Amino acid sequence: MRGMTSTAAQAAPQVRVRDTRDLLSVIPYALGFRPAECLLVVCIRPGGRLGLVARTDLADLRTTRARAELAELVTTRAAQDRTVSAYVVLYTAHDVAPGSPERAAADAFALALDSVVADRESWVVGPHRYRSLDCTDPSCCPPDGFPVEGLESTAPGAQLVLEGCAPAGTREDLYRISRAPQAQRALVRRAAARWSAAGERSAAEGDAAARAWRAGSFAAWLDLADGAASGRAPAPALLGRVAVALEDRRVRDGVLLWCVGWDEHATAVAAGDGVDAEGDAATAEAMATVVDPRTGRRPDEARTRATVAALEAVVAHAATARTASPLTLLGFLAWWSGEGARAGFRVAEALAVDPSHRLANLLAAALGAALPPGWVHGRDDAEPWRGVGRDLG
Repeated sequence: MRGMTSTAAQAAPQVRVRDTRDLLSVIPYALGFRPAECLLVVCIRPGGRLGLVARTDLADLRTTRARAELAELVTTRAAQDRTVSAYVVLYTAHDVAPGSPERAAADAFALALDSVVADRESWVVGPHRYRSLDCTDPSCCPPDGFPVEGLESTAPGAQLVLEGCAPAGTREDLYRISRAPQAQRALVRRAAARWSAAGERSAAEGDAAARAWRAGSFAAWLDLADGAASGRAPAPALLGRVAVALEDRRVRDGVLLWCVGWDEHATAVAAGDGVDAEGDAATAEAMATVVDPRTGRRPDEARTRATVAALEAVVAHAATARTASPLTLLGFLAWWSGEGARAGFRVAEALAVDPSHRLANLLAAALGAALPPGWVHGRDDAEPWRGVGRDLG
């Protein structure tokens, strides 16, 4: 079953919303794209701060079981996020009449949320009109709703436009990593073939040679990340080496440890030193600093920015068959940053390349269970959590 996506708002100026119309007008900016044929649950935390923003495709809510399971999941997360009010919003071009699948979906989420949230509203936004699904007073809410154009002329929307914010047309437009020109990809492909052949020779020569190849692979990653941090264009040879290197589980795990700041262990794990015992223990301990709510910490913004740039360059230039690991690492970084929608999209891309990729499947399971990174728990002074979740649609 495909599922609910919870997501972080895009980097945008803070705005103050006065009513539901204002709120509906800024949802595309919070998501980063214009929603369509989906259901959103928008949660508000104490003090009027935006909290969990959860989304699922309407196609995934066709059965009673799917609606019940996903409504229970998002309701649990809303309660954990200390939600004080919630909005169920349908985005669809179809008629939302009583008895329709779309209305059944909205009603299922509304009923579930009513058990944990005192203040809840349900709305539907169509191509031309938007209206309340709760209010029956025609003097307050006309039966045919209000013109959608009104959502384009709110004060917070205007502020976001003036600040240069513009939502992408679709989710795919927002998350897609464009492929590099063919000539550049050809250079990277040749470099990758050479480094792959070097790896095969080192494996045949014995453990010492294999460790040296892995150490060289991890050094290539460090060079690539350092270049990304400095704004340097990556060399094809470097991109080719890293694309091949990340196919090796030990090097990939070393890069993962480096991403979470365990640099010393990262070098040892990447080379294969004690990977079966000490290396695995170090990896588990490092990951606990990401997952455990008692020790969970936020990602380092500068390192994450450079890492994302480096990995996206690999994905843009490498052969598609070699992109499962960099896509998975990008998914992990998005999840750790609280961007569940982006994480789910990247993991889905990775699994499309390699359905058996172990790390991608583990991350997909965490996203499917809406498991948040540890830092979101018990942080009254932190920015509101927009959550984590699946985005496999």
